[in-house]
Amino acid sequence: MFTHDRLHTIDIELPHDSWNALGIDPFTYVAGNFTIDGERIDEVGVRLRGKVGSFRTLGGKPKLKIDFNRIVESQRFYGLESLSLNSSVADCSYLKEVVAAKVYADAGVPTSRTAYAQVRINGADYGLYIIVETQDDRFLRRTMDDPTGNLYDGKYVWYGGHSYTLLDFSEGNDTLYQLEEGEYVAHADISAVSNALVTFGGTDAFYAELGQFVSWPALHRAWAAEEWVGQNDGYCINKNNYRVYFDPSDGRGQLIPWDNDNTFLYDYQWGRSWASPYGNLAGACMAHADCRADWAVAVGELLSAIDPTELGGFVAEIDALTSAAAIHDPRRECDATSIPGSRAHVSTWVSQRTAEVQTRWGL
Repeated sequence: MFTHDRLHTIDIELPHDSWNALGIDPFTYVAGNFTIDGERIDEVGVRLRGKVGSFRTLGGKPKLKIDFNRIVESQRFYGLESLSLNSSVADCSYLKEVVAAKVYADAGVPTSRTAYAQVRINGADYGLYIIVETQDDRFLRRTMDDPTGNLYDGKYVWYGGHSYTLLDFSEGNDTLYQLEEGEYVAHADISAVSNALVTFGGTDAFYAELGQFVSWPALHRAWAAEEWVGQNDGYCINKNNYRVYFDPSDGRGQLIPWDNDNTFLYDYQWGRSWASPYGNLAGACMAHADCRADWAVAVGELLSAIDPTELGGFVAEIDALTSAAAIHDPRRECDATSIPGSRAHVSTWVSQRTAEVQTRWGL
């Protein structure tokens, strides 16, 4: 499924009652049927996704979550428990999520696999979507040496409209992190990071003391990749779109990126700076000489791992695969004339970004 050499075809069937229920409560699963490339699986859970910025109703182009075992216990689809379908309403190129995921993977950062699909709901054409691997226990088995640790969702808590709380360590919101996988420990692992940051942030002991609770190498790799892909809506720049995983072998946490539609952007476009990260852990690290120096080493390793020519070829391949589908997407929110320019921006970014990051870090 997670290849980029074809456009999958997905059909979702929602009975009348399920359709109406999603109109009342879009975030509670309803019953539906799911078919991909002619292979059908009945009685799956379907709900809408997205909050501020990306949420759309069924009357538009919604993000979707398909849960194969929500209704039929232990039901799987080729081993998968669920799938996420991203609508790309925030990305006129339809490329950012997929290219960012490849950069993260090339950098050794745990990340979701992706693919493309044409989606129909009750026979209606909903256009081009990106299939995104759900970050669940199966994802952990694929990406982690020991997948039995705790996985938390670090996205913001939404109260409706434009009212929400961004989650970060040492801000008194530890219990708002949602446990996705693992064992409930009353957020003791999250709180340990927060307490250490409160106690040692801004001190000479910060780097060593926090190293008892977080994996600095993993964080540095993730943050280096965030900067390269211009993730303005990630942890460093906006305290958003990340998961926290604690390795049970040593109890140390790392951050996993999620939702990359606001990538390939410059920090100043959001009034932020990579020199002064917004995320509390990243900001404290940048202010500490030893932590910043090791971060720079990770940046250098990332730049060595990325081949702009090979990555540019990948961009060209998925551009060719999806260009017509993007332009003819009946539910796209971008003007068709903006799509080629948005795609050209991604290609230019790929060719220039390594030099830009080298210059900023003095490498």
